[in-house]
Amino acid sequence: MTVELIYDQSCPNVEATRAALLRAFAKLGRPPRWTEWERSAPGSPTYARTYGSPTILVDGQDITRDEPSGESCRVYMGAGGMLGGVPPLDKIVDALSQPTAVSRFRGLFAAVPTAGTFLLPIGTCPACWPAYSAFLGTLGLGFLLSERYLLPVAGVFLAATLAAFAYRASARRGYGPFLVGVASATIAVVGKFLFPSALILYLGLTGLFAAAVWNAWPRRQIAPCPR
Repeated sequence: MTVELIYDQSCPNVEATRAALLRAFAKLGRPPRWTEWERSAPGSPTYARTYGSPTILVDGQDITRDEPSGESCRVYMGAGGMLGGVPPLDKIVDALSQPTAVSRFRGLFAAVPTAGTFLLPIGTCPACWPAYSAFLGTLGLGFLLSERYLLPVAGVFLAATLAAFAYRASARRGYGPFLVGVASATIAVVGKFLFPSALILYLGLTGLFAAAVWNAWPRRQIAPCPR
């Protein structure tokens, strides 16, 4: 997540804005990290000159989702409709709480090794055992062909995938993907280990990937009604 503070050297609200940023990071339990651009400095990017002072951008987006206002002293609507020159703390926290691209796709990334583990054969499949054995043996993972080890390894990957669905779920698609993931994981375990069936296994893995895509799909941002 990229956080930027754009300001004018003469702006009287810069220090208070820095303090608000520190409080927002502390409230979220994150280390405070951001980049500052002085609008008139030679090394500042061109887009910094299109915003008033002070402005906070998170991943290139103004925290209030307002359009760039050009060279001006910014005024923000605070609690109770009061106007002030410092970005409201709740707006900063909300912007910092939005999921990044990496966090949105965390569940999708976690589902890949889970599916790979479930697709490994158990025991000695006459047709494909030599190829799997040679490949996994080269990596020092030949023991994975044993059900004794494959089940706990698959369980670890499933737990990681479901944890990725649940982590900060309210900022994405809620707990719907997590519940679908739990149901799909149960189906996959049944189809792989309890009542071996390729159809049941693929049904569970398909549901797991569908939950991962649902979890990663960006939620539409609704702009507030202008006052």
